[in-house]
Amino acid sequence: MGCVQSSGREEAAGKVEEPPKAYSWDRKDKVDPADFTLEGLRGEEAGRVPGSINGQQFIIQNCQSSHIFLLDHINTITIDDCSDCTIFIGPTTGSVFVRDCQECVVVGACGQFRTRDCCRLEVYLLCQTQPIIEASSKMKFGCFQAFYPQLKDHFSKASLSVFNNNWSNVYDFTPVDGETNWSTITQPSALPHAFPLPRSQLLASVGLSVEEESSVVPYTLGSPQYHGQEAALVILFHDNDQHHKATAFIAALRSQVVNCRIQHSREVKMEAVDAVRVFQGSEHKAAVSQGPVIALLCLGTGVHQACTTLARDMGAYVTPDSSIGLRQIDSFFSYASMSMTM
Repeated sequence: MGCVQSSGREEAAGKVEEPPKAYSWDRKDKVDPADFTLEGLRGEEAGRVPGSINGQQFIIQNCQSSHIFLLDHINTITIDDCSDCTIFIGPTTGSVFVRDCQECVVVGACGQFRTRDCCRLEVYLLCQTQPIIEASSKMKFGCFQAFYPQLKDHFSKASLSVFNNNWSNVYDFTPVDGETNWSTITQPSALPHAFPLPRSQLLASVGLSVEEESSVVPYTLGSPQYHGQEAALVILFHDNDQHHKATAFIAALRSQVVNCRIQHSREVKMEAVDAVRVFQGSEHKAAVSQGPVIALLCLGTGVHQACTTLARDMGAYVTPDSSIGLRQIDSFFSYASMSMTM
């Protein structure tokens, strides 16, 4: 008997075709650039609510006399050719780049901030590195202050520290001899007066506030020298409750010292050799090895005694009320400035 052979046609009929392979890059949601662009607004209010940007890049361009609110965390953002606008920018991991804009108020938190060819901007900023202006004039910089319920989480998702604010250390890339292209705003009341809150039902429902008292970011005075005032540098060492302790410390200190202000806040990683130089001894080498420290430079009458009392319960370090303490303050911020380079 001969062998029974099936025809090619029969084999094809019985064969089950395998589904095409699916790769991770094929499964990504398609991004529509229009969802992450605001363009050509004229006298309008527009923006995005939490969850609608979710770490994407964003573009704002060619807008006039409009109020813009980006209430989410962002990757990077460019703002081009805008005039007479107020713009709120949620925590941005990378850069905020503002070009060819004038007569705008910008509130934002970012890793890097830069302007080019801008004039008469008020910028209320949290910046992890040194802000840069280029070919820009009549610029004013103040400290970021804002709250909405998701903002703290957005800072975390953007990998930004609310205590690492370099807002007043502006670098002018194109200085003009005999002129100053930028100045600082050191009154917390300035931002609420300059920045109107959302009025549309959708954006207003997010609950944005720009008052100092509710701000997620501590209000700091920035660059002016503290010498001649009573000062205490408080350093909180790393643990799982560090951020909460720092926030609670500021609140308690302000309740005890009426005229208390925070000059600078920093969150930086210290090496053992840096700790020895700053603390002028080796007793804190082990503590700094656990992770970044949070430093608060506090000013006000009676502030040193208040800081010392509060620090006992938190295991924090307070610089001595002496010339040694002043040297430690200078040494710490010299190190911190080098750690926050561009």
